[in-house]
Amino acid sequence: MRLGQTSAITFVSQLVVSIAGFAVTVYITRFLGESVFGTYAVFMAVLVWLKIIGNNGIRMALIKRLSESSRDGGYLSAGLAVQALVFVVLAALILLFRDYINAYIGFAASIPLVGVLFVSFCYALITGTLEGEHRVHIASMLQPVDRTLRSVLQIAAAALGFGLLGLVWSYAAAAVVAGVVGLAFVTVRPSMPDREHFERLTGFAGYSWLTGVESRAFSSMDTIVLGFFVAKGPIGVYEVAWNLASVLAVFGVAISQSLFPAVSALSTGDDRESVASLTNDALAYTGLFVIPGLVGALAVGRSVLAIYGLTSGYVVLVVLVVARLVYAYESQFVNVLNAIDRPDAAFRVSVAFIATNLVLNVALIAEFGLLGAAAATTLSAVVGLLLGYRALSIQMPVALPVGEIGKQCVAAGVMGVLVYAGQSVLGTGEVTALVLVPVGGAAYFAVLSVLSTRFRSVVRDNLPTGVLP
Repeated sequence: MRLGQTSAITFVSQLVVSIAGFAVTVYITRFLGESVFGTYAVFMAVLVWLKIIGNNGIRMALIKRLSESSRDGGYLSAGLAVQALVFVVLAALILLFRDYINAYIGFAASIPLVGVLFVSFCYALITGTLEGEHRVHIASMLQPVDRTLRSVLQIAAAALGFGLLGLVWSYAAAAVVAGVVGLAFVTVRPSMPDREHFERLTGFAGYSWLTGVESRAFSSMDTIVLGFFVAKGPIGVYEVAWNLASVLAVFGVAISQSLFPAVSALSTGDDRESVASLTNDALAYTGLFVIPGLVGALAVGRSVLAIYGLTSGYVVLVVLVVARLVYAYESQFVNVLNAIDRPDAAFRVSVAFIATNLVLNVALIAEFGLLGAAAATTLSAVVGLLLGYRALSIQMPVALPVGEIGKQCVAAGVMGVLVYAGQSVLGTGEVTALVLVPVGGAAYFAVLSVLSTRFRSVVRDNLPTGVLP
């Protein structure tokens, strides 16, 4: 499939995921309280860190090697073997330190953590295999299956009084169902691996795992550190703001997922010109939703937070949207570095990012609480952006699409004026947000369509035949 169509399918899938997540977050925060959501958020932060440490490098290596090797089943077998070994080690450590883990998270979480971790590893390997087979669109469509079912089960579990454990086991059950569905589409079959399979897989994973750690440091280092300094209630407010900011970045994430196997395949023939062209396209539209999202957060952020029943968190929301915008571009640079088989360069960027993120979070959260966490996340994203751009520029020429990004900013500015005027008339509140968000989005894309010939061409080229003349 064409990159634009694959990205669009991935984006729609992630949008459904975000809507489902929005629904369950509203329910939990409104009916179970900020404290319950905060405790669940800490559990999920620990789980995701374990997934990143124990799976992400293997998953990325599997995607890379399958995408360039005509679906060699030896890589799949090697990946399964390495993943099984890593899981056994992590499970043993969780059980060994279960008292500390339970005390930190806030409930008896160690046994559920092991179970959910196993299911998550299996699901990640299935989606990674599909992406390595250049079936990103299929892998992405599993996400709404997983998240929608998870949301339904979690809302039901909460309504039936199962509490935190109901939320946790609903997460696992949905991943099992989505994994089984995805397994039906996998065509590569395991075959006997040799030494080269293990060496090439673990050689790439040895560097690429830190890219996953970087991504997770950006997403939840703040939550982990907040768990030591802040009560669970305020953490719930922070997580709501983070989830809202993350919704705006789903298109950039969709581009990254679609871009990786495409660039990986091109890099085997050393076609740097095509790689540079794809990178420019990715950068041109990475901020397509985050840029207007930042303007929208400034204009109607308080009204959007009111939907969750919150009266605080506005400044934190705005700062986190800035962080998401900066990191969206940074992640594209690191993604391309990994795709062209330079995980060592991506590794160095990730080391600097993680160190900066950890130091700033500890220093700023201790002093400024939630706002310090948001500021630390933003500043570390800026550091990563600068280093990622420099690292990729050494490997290949990088043409920044400044004009296209500028047009998106202009369109977002027009949208912001319209939305702000509308809020002046309607006032702040839930109804205002529900009315002005879609109106503002329509205005943004209408103005951008007038300003950008390139945007119109991309839309026309990637729509199914016959939709537009």
